[in-house]
Amino acid sequence: MFPLLFTIICILLLQLIWNLHNSRSFPKAAKHLPAANKQQLSVLIPARNEEATIGRLLESLIPQQAYIKEILVLDDHSNDQTAAIVRQYEHKLPLRLFSGKALPPGWTGKNYACQQLGEYAKGEWLLFLDADVTLEARGLQRLQHYLDGRFQMVSAFPRQRVHTFMERMLIPFMLFLVICHLPIKQVQRSYDPKFAAAHGAFICIHQQSYHEAGRHAAIKSAILDDMELMRLMKQANYPVALLRGEQFASMRMYEKNHEVWLGFRKNIFSGTGNNIFLTLFICLLYSVLYIVPVALAVFGAVTGDMQTVLMAAIAYALGVLIKFHIDYQARIQKWPCFLHPLACSFFILLALDAIRIHWRGEGYEWKGRRYYQ
Repeated sequence: MFPLLFTIICILLLQLIWNLHNSRSFPKAAKHLPAANKQQLSVLIPARNEEATIGRLLESLIPQQAYIKEILVLDDHSNDQTAAIVRQYEHKLPLRLFSGKALPPGWTGKNYACQQLGEYAKGEWLLFLDADVTLEARGLQRLQHYLDGRFQMVSAFPRQRVHTFMERMLIPFMLFLVICHLPIKQVQRSYDPKFAAAHGAFICIHQQSYHEAGRHAAIKSAILDDMELMRLMKQANYPVALLRGEQFASMRMYEKNHEVWLGFRKNIFSGTGNNIFLTLFICLLYSVLYIVPVALAVFGAVTGDMQTVLMAAIAYALGVLIKFHIDYQARIQKWPCFLHPLACSFFILLALDAIRIHWRGEGYEWKGRRYYQ
């Protein structure tokens, strides 16, 4: 057991050092921004059955109108009160509500909604927001400091509000995967599409660059529209950046445990480029680094092998520390980091389920539509 646990501890120590370095690599805000450079944004909101959340988003936009040129909401064939709620804000905001056109073959619903919004927008900068986002009090003001010409697209991971058990286990995994495996500086410095990460809930993109790169029409069938949009911009040689999003917005992506499972299942396999071997390798890696130490600690306690228990405890503590550091910076609940091995187990099961769906060609269901990869 000693060689295995020693190797795990060494890898986790390297991972911790990497995380400490990588998490400091997000672009910094411009210190001074001339008043003439203040951008009035076109805020674009695709909405499909969002009656529970869209009011909160629109309320958060009311005090930030100095940075808003227009707010465009596209009702994507909702069968709830989404449109009625949006109309209540027409006298409070520079807001226009559009009805979505019928979904053409070959498009995903959100991509087509964003494509339509982009066609209607008049602002120099387009801010695509999901309806379950809530802006921070000075969110748009802080965003201004990244629209100074350095980048043509920026995306940010909003602070995640989590309440159910499955939310606490899986939602923070998005940022965990990014910090652990993606060189943040290369997102900004390299035009290689492999170095791409974005969050579709918060994307701000220069309109002219967006049109010249091909708009959402160029990625119309992509399930991970955010990642593909950033890759599209990189391929067109436009500078992009991934930002820390806690300063801009918060969100609650899913409200029920089964929604967490379905939402992540449709995204997780796409995140590895539909590469079964890479997905399985990540599952194996997480099993060895985060789950095996717990199993060996139990084994050592049962057999009385205290050396194994001690080394397994060190490995477990390092895994918790890595997760704690990421959660602390993301300003989300810290105590679930002690259940990180369990979260990894759920992640592995989710990945295997996604592979099963892909292998059988069943497609991924989301918001009443089914998508195939």
